[in-house]
Amino acid sequence: MWKNYLKIAWRSIIRSKGFAFINVFGLAVGLAASVLIFVWILFERSIDSFYEKSDRIYAVWRNDHNQGEINSWDYTPALYAPTMKAQFPEVEEVARVTRWDSQLLAVEENSFYEWTTFTDPGFFTLFDFEVLEGDPVAALEEPGNIVLTKSVADKLFGSQSAMGETVKVEGQLDFKVSAIISDLPENTNFNFTAFLPFKKLETMGWADEFWGNNSYQTFALLTEGTGLEEFNQKFEDFTSRNSDAETVTDFLFPMADLHLKSKFENGKSVGGRIDLIRMFGIVAIIVLLIACINFMNLSTAQGGKRAKEVGVRKISGAGRGMLIRQFLTESALIALVAYLVALVIVSVTLPVFSDIIGSRLPNPFGELYFWVISLAYILVTGILAGSYPAFLLSSFQPAIVFQTKMNTMRYWFTPRQVLVVFQFMVVVMLISSAWIIRDQMDHVQNRDLGIDQENLIFHPVTSEIRKNKQALRNELLALPEVKSVSYTFSPLTEIYSNTQSMNWQGKDEGYRPNISRMATDADLIETAGMELIAGREIDTYTFPSDSSAALINQKTAEIMGFDDPIGQVIDDDTKKFTVVGVVKDFIMDSPFEDVKPIVIVGPMRNLDFIHIRLNPGNTVAALGEVEAIFKKFNSGFPFEYRFVDQEHERKFSGQKQTAQLTGIFTLLAISISCMGLFGLAAFMAEQRSKELSVRKVFGASVMGLIRLISSEFTKLVLVSVVLAIPITWYLMNNWLETFPYRISIDWQVFLWTAMAALGIAFVTVSSQAFKAARVNPTKLLRSE
Repeated sequence: MWKNYLKIAWRSIIRSKGFAFINVFGLAVGLAASVLIFVWILFERSIDSFYEKSDRIYAVWRNDHNQGEINSWDYTPALYAPTMKAQFPEVEEVARVTRWDSQLLAVEENSFYEWTTFTDPGFFTLFDFEVLEGDPVAALEEPGNIVLTKSVADKLFGSQSAMGETVKVEGQLDFKVSAIISDLPENTNFNFTAFLPFKKLETMGWADEFWGNNSYQTFALLTEGTGLEEFNQKFEDFTSRNSDAETVTDFLFPMADLHLKSKFENGKSVGGRIDLIRMFGIVAIIVLLIACINFMNLSTAQGGKRAKEVGVRKISGAGRGMLIRQFLTESALIALVAYLVALVIVSVTLPVFSDIIGSRLPNPFGELYFWVISLAYILVTGILAGSYPAFLLSSFQPAIVFQTKMNTMRYWFTPRQVLVVFQFMVVVMLISSAWIIRDQMDHVQNRDLGIDQENLIFHPVTSEIRKNKQALRNELLALPEVKSVSYTFSPLTEIYSNTQSMNWQGKDEGYRPNISRMATDADLIETAGMELIAGREIDTYTFPSDSSAALINQKTAEIMGFDDPIGQVIDDDTKKFTVVGVVKDFIMDSPFEDVKPIVIVGPMRNLDFIHIRLNPGNTVAALGEVEAIFKKFNSGFPFEYRFVDQEHERKFSGQKQTAQLTGIFTLLAISISCMGLFGLAAFMAEQRSKELSVRKVFGASVMGLIRLISSEFTKLVLVSVVLAIPITWYLMNNWLETFPYRISIDWQVFLWTAMAALGIAFVTVSSQAFKAARVNPTKLLRSE
C-alpha cells in the first residue's frame, strides 16, 4: 500500500513541475535556515557546559546594594578564593583567573603576544581540557612553570619538543614549560593560550590582600550533593564577614548558564545572549512556517484539478483516512526532497554563516543525533505542510466534483487569505525591524564620543619602554608625522578601574556613585582630541606637582555638585587629587550606555599604555617612522600597535550580528513569500484566463487587467501591514528600551515598509498578470 502511495505521490509531483519546484525550493530554503539556526543554538548552549563536572562548577558573582539599586559583577580580590575554600567545606576546589592584556612570549628572537592568564592549579581540575604532555595541575603548583597550548608551543619551538624548555614572558620573567594541552575548543569563553601560576603573582607581591581590589574572576567546584540554593544562603554574607564591605553580598552562578544568562538586573539574572538565541530561533521557525504556508496555499489552489481524482478514488472504495495518508505521503516526499536540497544549502553556507556569527560552527553531518533530528524535521515539516491540504482535499464529495463546475471557494478561500496575510505580516515585521535596528546602530555609531579617534594609535608599555619613557616620548614628538603623545593607565577604548569610595567636600555619607578612573602624564586632551571646558590639562613635565592633579568630565562635576570645580580636592582611597581642569563628557567604553563620571589623575597610578596621535597624511609611512623609534627603545618586543577607531568599531559586533541575521532572514522571508505569491498568481491567471479574454474583447486594457488580478493580493498585503505595525512597534520599542542611549521609532519607517511590501507584492503578481493579459483572446475563446 505504501509503495502505491509513493508511486501516486511521485506522479502527482511530476505532473505539476512548476508548483513542485516552488514547493521544494521554498521548503528547502526554510529548512536550511532553521537547520543553521538549530546548529548555532546547539553550539551556543554547549559553551562552557561540556565539562565533566559542569553540573558542579560555578562562577562567583557579587551584588552591591547602593541607594535602592543593586549592581552585579563577577570580579573578586586575591584573598577571596582561598578564604572561601577554607571557610566552606562544601567547596571542593577553587580557581582564580586573570583577564589582562596579552603578554609577550619569547624564545630567543622568536616572540609574539598571546592571551595569558595567571591561575590556580584548580583551574585544570574544574575545566578538563585535553592534556597532551605533562600534568597542568602539578605544573601550576610551582611559580616557575608555564602551561602552553599546542599551537603556541609549535609557534615557539617548531618541531622541537617544548617540554622542559624556557619561555621568557614580557622580556623579564622566565618560565619552564611543564605541560602542553590541546588548543581550547571553540565552545568556551576562555581564550587563553598560555597559563601561568597564580603563585607567581603572590611571590612577586602583585596579589595584594586588599578586599577592595576586585581584579580576578573566581570559579568554584562544589562537592557532590551540595544544593546551590542552600549554599548561597550560607554564602550570602561572605564578603561582609571578611571585610568592611557591609553592602556587598555574594552568590554562585552556574557555569553552564554563564554564557547565555549573564545579564543581571536588580541582583537577578534576567537573560543575556539567550534572548538573541530565542529571538532568532523563533524567526527561523517562522521562516519555515512561511515555506509550509506556500505548500498549503499552492496545494489547495490546485484542489480543483485533483477533485476528480478524489471522486474516482472514493467511488472505488477509498475512505477518507486512506486519502489523508496519500496526501500526507505526498507532502512528506516533497519534504524529503526539500530537506536533501536544504542539506546542500547548509553545507555551502555554513562557513559564511559561521563568519557572520563570529564562531566556527562544527559540521553536524557526522553526528548521529543530527540525522535522528533530521528525520523528525522531515516528518514534522511534511505533516505540517500537508495536513491542511490533506484534510481539505479528502473532504471533497463525488456528487459535487463530477458536476460541470465545482465551487471550491467555500472550502478554502478564507483560510488561504489568512495564510497569505500571515506571510506578509511576517515580512512587514522583519523589514521594519531590520530598518529600526539599522537606525539604532547608525544613531550610536554617529554619537559624539568626545574623542577624536582618527589617526590615533596605542601600544602597551613594556618593561623596556618603562625604562625609557621620556626618551621615547621626546623622539616620537620630534617626528613631523607625530602630533602628540600621552601615556595612560588604560586604552582610550576601555575603562579598567572604577570605585564607589571617592570622597569630596560636601558629599553625603550615604551617596556612593560609581566613578571611573583614568590616569595620564601629559597632553591627554590634545592626543585624545578632547575639549577643555575649564582650567588646564595635566602636564607633569611642566608641573611636577601634577602627579596629584585631576581632570574631571562634566558628568563628574555634576554628580559632585561642583559649581566651580577648579581647586576642589577629591579623595581616592589614601590619595588626594586637586582638580585642575574640566573636559567635555567623553565615552571610553560602551557607546550604547549613558556617559559615565570619570576622574583622570596624574601618574600616581601605573601608566601601561602609550597613545600617539599621527598628523594627517601618509599613515603607512608615519607608522614606519614610529616603528623605527620603538625598535630603538623597545628591542626584543614586536611593534604591536592598535588603532583606537578600529577597537571602538569592535564594540558594535553584537549589534552588527543582530542586524545581519535580521537582514538575512528578512530576505529569506521575502523570497519564500514571493515564490508562493508568484505561484498563486500564476494559478489564478490560468484559472481566470477565459474571463480575462472576454474582458479584453470588450475593451479592457492590459493595465486594467493587471490591476484586476493584482487588487486581491494588494488588499491582503494592506491587511498585513495594518496588523504588523502595532506588533512591530511593541516588540522593537521593548528592544530599544534595553539601551540607555537610543532612538525613538519614526512613523516613516512603517510608511516606507508598507510601500516596500506593496511594491514587492505588486511586482511579483503583475508579472503573471501581464503574461495572462497579453494572451490572444482568440486562442482561448475558440471553443466557446
